[in-house]
Formats: sequence, C-alpha cells, structure tokens
Amino acid sequence: MRSRTLILSALLATASATICVAAEQDSSVKQDAKDVGHAVGDLAKDVGHSAKKTAKAVGHGTRDVTRTVGHAFRDGARETKRATKRAAKKIESATK
Repeated sequence: MRSRTLILSALLATASATICVAAEQDSSVKQDAKDVGHAVGDLAKDVGHSAKKTAKAVGHGTRDVTRTVGHAFRDGARETKRATKRAAKKIESATK
C-alpha cells in the first residue's frame, strides 16, 4: 500500500514538473530533473510521515483496547477464584 502511494506521488510530481517545464522553456534539463527529484522526495516524506502518524494512532488505540480487555479478564478470573473458594468453604462447613 505504501509503495503504491509513493509511486502515485512520484507520478503526480513528474506530471506537475512536466507542466512547469512546458511553461518555462529557458530552464535546463539538469535543473528540471533536480526539481522533480526534490518534489518527489518531499511528497514521499509527507506520505511517510502521515502513514507513520496513522499507524502510531492505530497502535496506541489497539494497546489501550487490549489493556482494557486484559484487565477485565484478570478481574473476572479473580472474582471466579474468590467465588470458588467461598463455595468450597460453604461445602466444607456443611459437611462438618
């Protein structure tokens, strides 16, 4: 998915640079290639940062959910253990 986004960004940057090159005829090919490279690099950087931020947010959300579920499971297990011990004591005292 990330590579598709980077390729799309590169194509858009190239198309944008081509339009700019057609508009100004007095620039050199070397400078145009350099400008396209910088544009692609900037777009790739922006895409990478936004993907990183999104993944980080998803990761933090997942962590919070699993922590909540884990705590609920732990608390349920404790309560089950307590209830079992109480029931065992009741049965033991009833048999005496």
